[in-house]
Amino acid sequence: MLFVILGLGGVFFGMGYLITERNASMLLSGYNTMNSEDQKSFPLKEYLVDFKRFHQWFGAGFTALGLLLYVLNEHWLGYHLGVTPLLAYLYFFWQTRKYTLELSKNSRNQFWIGLAVLLFTLVFVVGMLFWSDRENTVVWTEKSIEIEGPYGVVIPFEQIESLELLDELPEISSRLHGYSTGNVAKGKFKGLKGVHYRLLLDKPYGKILQINSTDEDPVFLALEGVDEIALEKQLIDEIINQEQDN
Repeated sequence: MLFVILGLGGVFFGMGYLITERNASMLLSGYNTMNSEDQKSFPLKEYLVDFKRFHQWFGAGFTALGLLLYVLNEHWLGYHLGVTPLLAYLYFFWQTRKYTLELSKNSRNQFWIGLAVLLFTLVFVVGMLFWSDRENTVVWTEKSIEIEGPYGVVIPFEQIESLELLDELPEISSRLHGYSTGNVAKGKFKGLKGVHYRLLLDKPYGKILQINSTDEDPVFLALEGVDEIALEKQLIDEIINQEQDN
């Protein structure tokens, strides 16, 4: 995660030096889609001064805040990575609106569309972060164990092959689909040998229950505040009862 902070901070900082008057017609979003008349009227030199200054401050601030959260509270780092860039670009977009709103109707429409897209993306990302942050709950039915909440799953008792209590996770090489911050790891992940896992972990946690079944990837469930041994026994009893009924 540390390299992600430093890498993104460097990218944001470097963006201020990447765009110049010579390449703006190709690289500067919004300007490169203007008609020739709007490009002539657009105060490009003045805009690039603001553009460079913004990315210098944003790159440095993003890195500093990221390092602070990395030390103090890694959980909030996920929100920082997802939300801070959107808020920063919304601010810059709005502060530099004076350069665009004096141009043609087409350029003004592009500004408002771009602003709407940024706002929608911000709402969507914040909603996804809060949704993923919810704790999973275990619900028992007569025929299955249902893990409700983000990336939850329903596992019929007849499909459960084995249960294991682990002190730590197997090594994870990459996230395939899901969400991972300092306190949460949920979704589908890939192990070192290419094995796929479903993680439903709210940290910190004690032992981890691994559920192996015939139709699902191995599920790793953190059970904070739950008696894992008693839960394992209950699961085994449920499976035995299911087999006897059949």
